Parts: sequence; structure tokens; C-alpha cells
Amino acid sequence: MSMTYKKFRARYIVVVVSSVIVWAMLVLKMFYIQVIDPNHLGKALQSQFEDKVSISARRGNFYDRNGKKLTDNIEHFTFSANPAKVKDKDAVARLFSKTFNKSVRSYLNKLNSNSAFVYLERNVNPLLGRELSQNPLPTGVQVQSEVRRYYPYGEVAAPLIGFVGTENHGLSGLEEHYNHQLAGIEGWKELGSDGRGRTRIRGGFQEQEPINGDDCFLTIDVDIQIIIEEELRSAVERHKADKAEAILVDPNTGEILALANIPTFNPNSRAKLTEASLIAHPIMSAYEPGSTFKVVGATALLEENKVDPLDVIYCEDGKFSIHGIDIKDWRSFDKLTFSEVMQMSSNIGVIKAVEALDAAEMFNTARKFGFSEKSGVQFPYENGGSLKNNKLWSDLSKSEIAIGYEVSVTTLQLAMAYSAIGNGGILMKPQLIKKLQTPTGYEQKIDHMDALRRVASEKTMHTLSGILEKAVSQGTGSKAFLPNLRIAGKTGTAKKLKNGKYVSEYIASFASFFPSNGPEYTLIVTVDHPREGGYTGGMVAAPIAKEIYRRIYNLHGQDAEPYLQAASPRDKDESKQGPLGSLQGQLLSTSLPVLKTNSAQITMPDLKGMSMKMSLSGLYAMGLKPIPHGSGRVIRQVPAAGKILESGQSVEIYLGE
Repeated sequence: MSMTYKKFRARYIVVVVSSVIVWAMLVLKMFYIQVIDPNHLGKALQSQFEDKVSISARRGNFYDRNGKKLTDNIEHFTFSANPAKVKDKDAVARLFSKTFNKSVRSYLNKLNSNSAFVYLERNVNPLLGRELSQNPLPTGVQVQSEVRRYYPYGEVAAPLIGFVGTENHGLSGLEEHYNHQLAGIEGWKELGSDGRGRTRIRGGFQEQEPINGDDCFLTIDVDIQIIIEEELRSAVERHKADKAEAILVDPNTGEILALANIPTFNPNSRAKLTEASLIAHPIMSAYEPGSTFKVVGATALLEENKVDPLDVIYCEDGKFSIHGIDIKDWRSFDKLTFSEVMQMSSNIGVIKAVEALDAAEMFNTARKFGFSEKSGVQFPYENGGSLKNNKLWSDLSKSEIAIGYEVSVTTLQLAMAYSAIGNGGILMKPQLIKKLQTPTGYEQKIDHMDALRRVASEKTMHTLSGILEKAVSQGTGSKAFLPNLRIAGKTGTAKKLKNGKYVSEYIASFASFFPSNGPEYTLIVTVDHPREGGYTGGMVAAPIAKEIYRRIYNLHGQDAEPYLQAASPRDKDESKQGPLGSLQGQLLSTSLPVLKTNSAQITMPDLKGMSMKMSLSGLYAMGLKPIPHGSGRVIRQVPAAGKILESGQSVEIYLGE
């Protein structure tokens, strides 16, 4: 054995042993891959030549209560090209010129570009896009399709419904709240490619169909929603207000028929999109309500038999001091019955009346109405409002809360409270989502009619309804009066609180239900900081409610003739004399003309051929007392058309077929 071998023998043995071990490991690994787990190798090789792409699911749509589609999914096509790979540019230019009615030269200019990518047409409508893409496209031309969310009613109910982003993901409103159910589940399919990355033509690849999203059916009536938004928009412009909001509810079921606020935005373009316009204010924003909150104290007093509607209250001629704080009424009142206190919205009268209540009675009644708690409506970020526990009240709190201060409410809460008055005392849970429906037709009920609790006795609520009806026909809500339509309501005017101080900016509101004897609708209207044409609930909000009720009546009424706008029996310039002025307004209608000779005399119009309801409504609005005989349409009248009448004079109308 040589000295060299002896010198390197240890190293040689290490190399040989290491080589044997490595080769043994390789053999064992190959045996495992090829014999024990051959599928893994197959998948690894397959992955080098296959790719998995997603297939988008169709987003579920929103529908109103009558099945009208509030959203849609529109497919758009984009055609592009790599000019270097287009072999016959003239043929491509002629094809696109013929399809899109543009010049051949415009397309040739794009195809002669040095760029590696050019758009031939973008956002092509589905009809043209599908027609062009169904046939094989020339070499070098590509097509891509994408589905975009479309809102056929534009701005209507936009803060409520919300909108989706570029990835078809809900970003606000119900689109965000129900995004998981609406979006569905994406599918996928495998694409093969050769060693150079080119798509393989042969089939045999796996595919998973997408599961489309659920459709969502709302309680909203889009026709009524449009009416309310039009009236709010008009009011904001007329009064130069910051914003306005309204909600319409079925008081018997709690279904929300319309929920609107202005300003809004167009989810199709989002050009006017602001943070404020995204907010569904009737649910998400709270404010001090002012006099519309007076029904809480009134309910407690009537329920505990601590006041009678005919009880007389001395209203201190409009000035009163309590716990060192001076209280003023909008007008000097001497003595009013409790019913008149509510009708004329006397702060002093209400404050003196609630002295008969202890703090706990007032607080508990407010809580029964649902104030300071979330209603449970199926909508994100609901505001619960605020009301301190009565144990934390100051000496002045009961008086302040009785007239709608030191408490904040949402328009939705106020709507449910007035619904409880109208329906006989039951607080209902609001309903917004009727159901979700899968593409296979399976329905999941979301909102159910739910009576939460009794607020007060039916007798108490019936009495209060009568008081509120007179508040419209004879009180501060007179600008909401419509002859023969029994509207019950309460005005509210509250100063706004900014940085801990009350400023000379107002929230004007009107809370109401119709008809007072078995209501079908509860309507709350609120206008924030009106700058022109008055600032009180009676001046600003009540006329909006009146026009909304008139239009809803015409929309769903049975009469062939529409209910034309009629003025209030107390429709005098409130900015000068308040709501107690004498009759000045007349029926505004070409079918029932009014000819006034002076403030006390009226020229008798021609009523022949008119329906009973239309003729009675017009005569009441003129200040006359109609006496109908028979049924059908007017065939004779006494006095005759053209006669000069005195205000309050009786008029006989004879009806027949």
C-alpha cells in the first residue's frame, strides 16, 4: 500500500460512502414518485402547461315591492390590437368602420401606430359587442368583456341602495351590507398551453360554473320614492336649504315604502358624489326634533289620565319663566284647552301640562315609543339617537325634553312613533328587505311583520289622533290641509346645536299620518336650515307633505279625475300673521276656476260634469258649504255659475249619471 493511498484513504472513503448514500436516496425518491405516489408528478407536470382563470358570477339585483328592477348588470366589450401582429390592417379597418359607422382612416391611424397596444373601441354596448365577437377576429385583434353595474333610475334611492366599485364589490348602502349574498361565488376553468406559452386548442380541461348572486326584494315603492324625491329637491331649491329628508311607512306593517334624502348622487357616474350624499340620513343621522316630540308628553298625560283634551291651561300670554329660563311662544296665547295647546304648538302650554308627570313617566313613555334605541332595520350604521336616563336629568330637563330638546331622534324613529299613534298604540319593527331569492328560486325571508310592544291604549291614541287631525285642519299644520283627506300631523321647528350653542339655524319638520281614522301612510318630512320662504315646520315642511299626499292619492286613487292642488283653509302669509289668518287660498285648477271679487265675496264656478269628490273639495277650499244630493257627477247647481257668493254660504249640488 503506497504512501499516497495511505495519505488520502480517509478522504476516499468519505467520498465513496457519500456517493453511495446520495445515489441510494435518489433511487428511493424516484421509486416513491413513480410507484408509491405517481399522481403528484403528473400534477406537477400538468401545472407547467395549464392555468386556471376565474369566471365572474352575475351580481344579484335589487327590486322594489312591485318587482320593478332597481339595478342591472350590463356587459361591455373592449376591442384592442397589437399593430405589429395585424397582418391585414385594411381589412380590420373596414370591418370596424362598417360596424361602428366611423371612417376607415381613423382605424388605420391606430393600426399604423408604433405602439404595441392600441384601443380600437372601448365600452361597446352588448348588442354590437356580441355581434362582433361571435365571429373569429383577425389576427392581432383581441376582445375583452366586463360586466358593469347599472342603475336604471339613476339618483333615485341612491343613498339607500348604494353603489359598487370597479371590482363589482359593494361600497355603500345595501350594496355593501348585502355584498356577500349579492356577489355570488366565482367559477373557474382551466386553460392549456404549449411549451411556448401558446393556448392549446384541444379540450379536456376542468371547469366550475359560477354561482350567481341572490336577488334582493325591497319594501320600497319606486313610484312613490320618485314623487318624494322630486318634492324634496324642489323644496331644497325653493328654500335654499342645506338638505331635506323624508320617510314613508305603512303604519300597520312597519314596511318602509320610501326613504329619501336630498342631495343625492348618480351611481352610474358618481359625478356629484360626496360623503354627505352617501349617507341615508333618515336612518343614519339624528337631530333634536322640536315640537314633533310633544306627542310623547301628550301620550303620557292622556294615558295616566292626568289631562283631558278640554282642560284649560293658562299660557301666560306667550312669556313664561321656569327654573330661571325664559320660555316664549311663537305667538301670545292666553287660555287654551290642552287640545288647542297641541294644535297651536304652545311650548308654554306643554311645559305647564307635563308638570303633572314625574321624570320617570316621561322617560318611560319615550322609551316605549322606541326613542334612544336602534330599531333593528336591515341597514348598516343605524343611529339610535340619544335620551339621557331620567336619573341624570337636571331640573330643566323634563321641560326641555317635553318640547323636543335634550333628545335626538332619527326620522325613522319618528316615523315608527307616529305610526304607533296612528295604528292604535302598537310600535312596529320597520321592514326594509322583503326577501332574498337565489337563482334557483329559493326564497329567504328577511324582514317579518313584528309588533314590538304596546306604547299606550287604543283609547289614548284615538284621542291623540283626533288632536293631531285638528292640528292640520285648524292649527300650525294648516299648510298640509287637503279638503276631504283627513291628515293628522304635528309641526316641528328646532334650533340647531353647533359647538355646544344654539344658533339661528333651524330644522323644520312635519310628522303625519293619513287618513287619521285608519291610516295607510305615515310620513315624516325634515328640511335642514331653510334660508328663504320661512323656517318653521308649518311654513316649510307641511306644504311638502301636502303635495306628497296629493300625488300619492292620485297615484293610487280610484277616481278617474286627479285630486288637484287645493289651498289650506288658513292659507295666509304665515311670515306676517302666522297660521291663524283668514281664508285666502283657492283651488288652483283650470277645471274649477275661482273668480274672487274681494276678500269676502266669491264667484260661483261651473261644476257641471265634475265628480262629487272633486266638486266638494273645490267648494270646501273656497270657503263654501256644499250640500250634495244624489250620486255620480254634477248635473245641476244652486246658485248658478257666475253668481257672487259670500264666504261660508251654502251651495247645493245635484248629482246623477
